[in-house]
Amino acid sequence: MMKILSLHEFDVPSSDELATVALIEDVLHYCEYENLTDELQPFFKYVREYPEISITPDILATRETAHTICADDLFLPVHDSIFKKLASICREKGFIEAVCLAASAEPQEVTPILHWIATRLKWILDIMDKGIYQKEILPTSGSGSIADIVHTRDWETSLIRCLSWHPHCTRLAVVTRDDRIRIFSQGISMIPILKHSAQKSVCCISWRPLAGKELAVACHVGVLVWTIELGAASNFLSQAVLLKQRNHAPVTSVAWHPQGDLLVSCSPVDTRMFIWDTSKKEGVPLKRIGGDGLCFVHWSSCGFRLFSATCKNIFRVWNTGAATSWHADKWTVPNDRVAVACFGPNLTLLFASNEDPGTIFSLPLQENIFDVKKPSFDDAKMAVPLIDLTKVNFSLDDDCVTVGGRITAMEWDPTGKYLAILFQDSPYIALVKTKLGHLSRLIEIKPSCLIKGYPGEVPNCMNFYQKYKNESDNIVCLTIAWNSGRIQHFPIIEKESVRTVNICTTPLSHSFSMRHDMYNFNLTVTY
Repeated sequence: MMKILSLHEFDVPSSDELATVALIEDVLHYCEYENLTDELQPFFKYVREYPEISITPDILATRETAHTICADDLFLPVHDSIFKKLASICREKGFIEAVCLAASAEPQEVTPILHWIATRLKWILDIMDKGIYQKEILPTSGSGSIADIVHTRDWETSLIRCLSWHPHCTRLAVVTRDDRIRIFSQGISMIPILKHSAQKSVCCISWRPLAGKELAVACHVGVLVWTIELGAASNFLSQAVLLKQRNHAPVTSVAWHPQGDLLVSCSPVDTRMFIWDTSKKEGVPLKRIGGDGLCFVHWSSCGFRLFSATCKNIFRVWNTGAATSWHADKWTVPNDRVAVACFGPNLTLLFASNEDPGTIFSLPLQENIFDVKKPSFDDAKMAVPLIDLTKVNFSLDDDCVTVGGRITAMEWDPTGKYLAILFQDSPYIALVKTKLGHLSRLIEIKPSCLIKGYPGEVPNCMNFYQKYKNESDNIVCLTIAWNSGRIQHFPIIEKESVRTVNICTTPLSHSFSMRHDMYNFNLTVTY
């Protein structure tokens, strides 16, 4: 059994005013702010192709400039009668959606009697839904609030609320405090700015795999799926589709299946996840009672597992294999709730609760069906403690710096070699080196380095990007958003042979059943 890593084992960080800028062949590099773009710096050649980004308060939208313009504003709408709309909705989405539309219409449009009946029916349906699948209204601040759930430190006041790299190209989406999304792409000087009247309180964004220009956004009223046009007219030609369901808001997490054909969303006031057919604007709920609402969801890299964390101490791991109906394994943590989780290559899951101090656990989900040896205690599916997050104080000259405590975000790079940990009350990001063995199980974990910014900077959010330059040079980049508005690309360079990552594939068509309901997805992947 592996030794539990303690934060005491990290080297004492530098006491000067330089920021850590790169880890090259296990050597940590520092740099002054004025020299970040100096081509003579040893790290610069590794970040030259990445966009240079700095967000300042003056570029955020003001009340006068917050008017939303999207592609729908450029075309005249088609006005159908309310009864034609009701018939169409009833035929395509069912009787309940038709009732909701009639209840939201003006009484004169649908006649006062029909409106009265529709509003009463909707009231009864809402009571039933809230009694079974919903929890009380979210608090505006403190424990259980959106700011407490999301994986961004100081989400309410941060200049940058979240960021996400595209899995297949050098394209970075950045969400700012004004809920606008800016797209930075290699080789394209124009920066599209995505804005929509429904795009409020953005918590999470996710690029669609195997499609270059589609982005899902979790926001207050539902899910926006953008189709982005890059170029001079991008602000006007980019289009957004709004996906929403009754009692499924605010949405705090969205995630695409690795094959790009399924989109899942969750809300902390709803115990149901929704699997979306984005082309039809339809969602099918995955229903489970218990554990309160859902905080966030994650797919495994092979698409065979779907992780969902509730607002209580329950989390579930769904088996989403194409050959069987979807079903969930239920797990619990001793205290509080799961705060962060991530999948490595294949089916190794890391997670930690939001207690202070917490512990990061590993949960192997692999099953070696060809191993005929007798099962042993080590083969049991049980969570193994990996990293103790108890706070550690480092003395730096006349100052003292704390590392550890409550965890806010955790990212594992696609190769399973590096784990980045962001804390709620520490100005440092802890970078841990991990090694995977048979069936992609963790066999070694050791400290790498502590990443710090310039004086006064604390990290808000982060995301890994991996790029293969050639067969012998594999570059992993950790992109960090600091509270100053500076976005840093931290390259991690190892000179070694090509890594073999055990990534399994899954067909593009999926089927799953909940009770007696069957729903088949067979989407066309858009490039």
